[in-house]
Formats: sequence, structure tokens, C-alpha cells
Amino acid sequence: MRYVRNISIFVLILLPVIAAFFVPTGVHAFGLSQGFRDAAYAQVNSSRLNETEALQTILSYEPWHYDKWLRLGELQYAMEEYQAAITTFATVDKAGKLTARGEFEYGKCFLALGEYEKARDIFRSVSERGVVDTRFLLELAEVQESINDSNGTKTTLLLAHGLDPNDHKINYALGVQLAATQPDDAVFFLNDALSDMEYQVASSALMNIILTTQVLGQDASRFIYIGQELSLLGEWEAASAAFLNSTAIDPKNAYAWALAGEAVQHVNGDGYPYLQKALELDPHSDIVNGLAALYYRRQSKLDVALIYLYAAAENNPNESTWQIEIGATLALQGNLEEALMHYQMATLMDSENWVTWRQLAAFCVLHNYKVDTEGFEAARRALLLNPDSPSLLDLMGTVYMIMDNLSEAERFYLQANQVAPNQAEILYHLGQLYMEKGDTKNALYYLQQAAVFATDNRIRENANRLIRQIGG
Repeated sequence: MRYVRNISIFVLILLPVIAAFFVPTGVHAFGLSQGFRDAAYAQVNSSRLNETEALQTILSYEPWHYDKWLRLGELQYAMEEYQAAITTFATVDKAGKLTARGEFEYGKCFLALGEYEKARDIFRSVSERGVVDTRFLLELAEVQESINDSNGTKTTLLLAHGLDPNDHKINYALGVQLAATQPDDAVFFLNDALSDMEYQVASSALMNIILTTQVLGQDASRFIYIGQELSLLGEWEAASAAFLNSTAIDPKNAYAWALAGEAVQHVNGDGYPYLQKALELDPHSDIVNGLAALYYRRQSKLDVALIYLYAAAENNPNESTWQIEIGATLALQGNLEEALMHYQMATLMDSENWVTWRQLAAFCVLHNYKVDTEGFEAARRALLLNPDSPSLLDLMGTVYMIMDNLSEAERFYLQANQVAPNQAEILYHLGQLYMEKGDTKNALYYLQQAAVFATDNRIRENANRLIRQIGG
């Protein structure tokens, strides 16, 4: 009987405690299960915010799901919550569970916050992980290049080349990087890239300048020539490295410092310290003054830019480029009449150069100013001097379009497209033309083609916007 009574006491006293112990487990299971369901549903529906909240729920119950931490960090980065993403990735890093991709995303957070040195160190750490995915290594190299980490970029590309030595993209990228500092070594890689149509023209041009300047050896001028060619190819990161290499060889070369200052601005750098150095070395150089003017124009300090442009023109009065740049700057100030005078002066100074006429025509088109007179004549003269140029045929079509002569605009646009098929800008203009003519079928065709072949996101986005506008 005493035994039964003891059992009863146990049931009455301890059972509620035991029950209380098990209740949270049920809540835990329900909350965790709901978190997983919500995360999956949010991911399918591309709802970053909902997925983030669901992942945070999961991790509050079971923080050992490091794949969920990594996913959370990626989402926070995508939502531009960089500091939160850094905290998330640091949690995984502390546990020793950070993957190569996770560490890469970690570095991109610091990059987004402008902490370039920290980002550089993390990217180099990723490169040292022994990654065997060439696509990932290429992606990493592109980001390293964007922050002017030339050594890190080359190291990563060499790792990718070791994994796939016949990949033309890797070989071209390596050739570009090496051209800036070790041009003779670059030839081997560029020669491979020649066999790929995508890189053939650029590789050929770069190899040509490297081989023709071999006689200069390690002279600073060689790297100026190579840097200029890289600039023309749009390889601004490598161009800046080449120009800076030139300044290292010849620290008193004002031209090299000015070109470095220009190139750095194209890769999110300031460039001012280099331009200031160039001005100190040679304050009377038209090139140095001209590049300083471009710097101030980008800063929207137009009055200051004009001071340097007038100095450039004074120091080299026979150079039509400075008249064009003065005109462009005056136009930004809204002074179209005076701007036109400088564009016209450039054509008088260099009347047999189609570029000066093209610049005058483009000015008129851009500002819709005297298109039917000065603009038309300038476009016509440019085309006479360079009749097979697709860009000039396209410009002539645009002039006629503004003049509301749609039949002539169509003729020139179609000629331009015949000379240079698959050029997104020409295709886009054809799409606009057929929209104006009410020809929806042709408008859709050319706009869709423009969106497909566009390398400029602005053209692609505008083409897609017009496609939606006409119900495509």
C-alpha cells in the first residue's frame, strides 16, 4: 500500500515536470519543420526576405546547419545587407566550415563596403584553396582584376590554366594580364587565343603591339604603347597596370602618369594623385592638361575642366581633339551655340578626317540641335570620307529619323545592318524605326535581335522595355 502511495506521489509531482519537459520539444519540432517548409517555399518563389526569415528560424533551433548559414549570407549579400552578411560568414568561418564559394562571397561583402585590402586578402585566400573548378577561378580572377590586384589575378589565372591549358578564355585573360608587365611571356597565351573567333581580333592586335615594341626592351615607352592598346580593347585594369609599370621604370614621365590617372578612373579608382603628379612634371603638356580636364568633367566641375582644355588647346593649337572636347564640355553647360562653334572649328582644322565630322553630327543628334542643317551636312561629309562605316551609316539613319524621313532612315539603317550584322545598336534603331512606322512584326523582330546581341545592358533593357510596350 505504501508502494502504491509512493507511485501516486511520483505521478502527481513528477509527471507535470516531465510533461513540461516534453512540451517544448513539440514546439521545437513544429517550429523547425515550419522553418524548413517556409525556406523551401520562399526559395521557389524567389522571396529573399521570407527565405531569410525562415533560415533565421531554422538556425535559432539548430545552429549547426552551416549550409543554411552560407545560404543566409548569400541572401543578405544579394539584399545589400553587407554588414549582416559579414557577421553571418564570420560565424561559419569561426566554425571552420566556410567553403570556397562562401569565402568568395565573404570577400565580396568587404568589396561592396569599399574595404579593398580586406577583400583582396580574402580573394587571395580563396585562390590558395586548391579549387579545381575553372569557371569559378575565372569568376574569382575577374573580381580580383576589378580591384587592380594584378598579382592575385595572374596567380588565379595560372591555377585555372593548369587545370585546363587549352581553354581560350583563360589563355586570353592570361595574355592580357601578362602584357602589362611581362609582355614577351604574354605571346604564348595570346597565340592560343588566336584560334578562337571571340578573341582573335583582340589577341592579334595585342600580339602585334608586343612584337613590334620588342626592340624597346624594358623602356617605359614600350609599356605606354601596350597600355594604349589595352585601353582601346577596353582592358582598363591591365592598361592601368601597364601605365603604372611605365612610371616605375621612368618616374619622370608625365605622359605615363597622366595615362595611368585616366585608366584608373575606368576601374573605379580616383586617378587624381597620378594626374597631379603628371601636372607637376609637365604643366604645359596638352595631353596632361586634356586628361586633367576629363577628370574634372567627370566630377561635374565643368568650369575647372574648361580651364585645362583651353590650356591644352593653347599648348597644341593644331590638335582638333581639344576643340571637340571644349565643345562637349560647353554643351554640358547648356551653351550649345558656342559648343557648335568649337565642333565646327575642329572640322576646319581637320577637314579630311571623318572623325571630326562624325563628332559634329553626333553633337547635333545628341542635343537635337540644328540636325537638319549642320547635323545633316556633317553626317553626309563623314560618310563620304568613310563610306563603308556601319556606325556612320547608322548615324545617317538617325539624322533622317529625327528629320522624320523614315524611308531614308530605313535605307541607311538596313545598309548599316548589312555591313555589320548583329550589332545591337543598329538592330535597336531598326526596331525603333518600325515602331514609328507601325510595323509591329518587324519592330518585334529587330528589338528581340537587339536584346539577344546586346553587350551593353542599357540597350538590352531598353529593347525589352519596347518589346513589352508593343505587346511582345
